[in-house]
Amino acid sequence: MGASTARIPSVCATCRKNHYLEVRQEIADGQLKWFEVFACECGHGFETGGAGLPAIGVRKAILGQSGRAEVWIDDAKQVPKVLALLVKGLGVPEADAKKKLAKVPAVAFEGTHAEAAFISMALSQGGVTARVVNHLPQKN
Repeated sequence: MGASTARIPSVCATCRKNHYLEVRQEIADGQLKWFEVFACECGHGFETGGAGLPAIGVRKAILGQSGRAEVWIDDAKQVPKVLALLVKGLGVPEADAKKKLAKVPAVAFEGTHAEAAFISMALSQGGVTARVVNHLPQKN
């Protein structure tokens, strides 16, 4: 399963030169993880990361540069299991989840490629068959 990545323009806090913050999302050790790395030529830099979803701005950059993906559910019999994962596992409001899955086939989740792969993996572990549809980033 591939990683979702992006480069966000930034300015070095030490030398004030324009540079980039490299951001990445991937599945590691069965968890969805995010990472940020800044390494300037002047020697200033940092690395950080965590489990779950990254900050909203980072996620938006990843979606814009790497593209998005959808997790589709085709079998109405699997909707209760999908609802449980979305509501209890991801904190999606129940009314929103039910509205999305009112008619199948339906997009149960939309996010980055790494997020969709993670959701699909979690659904599979719960006995749900899902399919992931990947979309390339839109060119402006």
